[in-house]
Amino acid sequence: MGALEKAVTSWLEKRPYLDEVTALALACESVLEGSSVIEKLPSNLDDVKEKLGQSEPLLLTDAEFKIEELASVNLLALAKLKDAEKLPAETKTQAEKLQNIALDEAKELVKEVIAGSEEKLKSLSEKSGIKQDILEYFVWISVRKTLSGIKNELEKWIADNNYTANTCPVCGRHAGTAFFKHTKRGRQRFLHCDHCGTEWTFKRIGCPYCDNIDQKKMSIKDSADETDMRVDLCHKCMSYIKTYIGEDDTGIGKEGWASIHLDILMKETGFKPKGSLIKPE
Repeated sequence: MGALEKAVTSWLEKRPYLDEVTALALACESVLEGSSVIEKLPSNLDDVKEKLGQSEPLLLTDAEFKIEELASVNLLALAKLKDAEKLPAETKTQAEKLQNIALDEAKELVKEVIAGSEEKLKSLSEKSGIKQDILEYFVWISVRKTLSGIKNELEKWIADNNYTANTCPVCGRHAGTAFFKHTKRGRQRFLHCDHCGTEWTFKRIGCPYCDNIDQKKMSIKDSADETDMRVDLCHKCMSYIKTYIGEDDTGIGKEGWASIHLDILMKETGFKPKGSLIKPE
């Protein structure tokens, strides 16, 4: 049993209601095991430091990630989810339809989804018969896997360049969750991107969406049934971010899908999440 599977299994023992979403996460990891990933940081990464300082996502700069080539292959490989034993029949059917997408179309789709365009996403959704939100999920899982080979190095480079803005330095999306980690500077708050998987430091107090720092307009919602997580509320922009407060720095709790039950609890409160990749129906 791998490290991820052990962490997921441990998390699931206390939260059996997450069985279905957990099965999808593990199945994607299994299908993409051994797939191609970026192995070295772009040679021209230092050339875009100024753009990083202006909060321009690295994947949209001239940094030579060449992510479309590998992520598109990984995307089409997710068609193998059709054979995953624990997935619902509908999910397997949706994955199988990835076979209807050509490699060139997949490359263009990856590029446009990263750029925030929905035109290609919509057209390929209609052409392939894959629901748009599921197709987008598959794209981001593929992008995340492709970046996994340089995740640690890239996050170190981002930290060394003092990036502390509220959007993901790699893909530009809002954070899906927050968590605390022990560092040389003490216990710091980090933001986690649900889309590309990047993590970066952020100020301990303040809304990660509107930068509100007025504590009178913020509150915390705890749950007696969920001691490892809390929900941080901003009453200024009416948003919330789920925060992992467990002591395990490698805790699975920072993954957005691992606390989707909290999204369900928050659904009728008037507060909205802004960076979640998976949204409860």
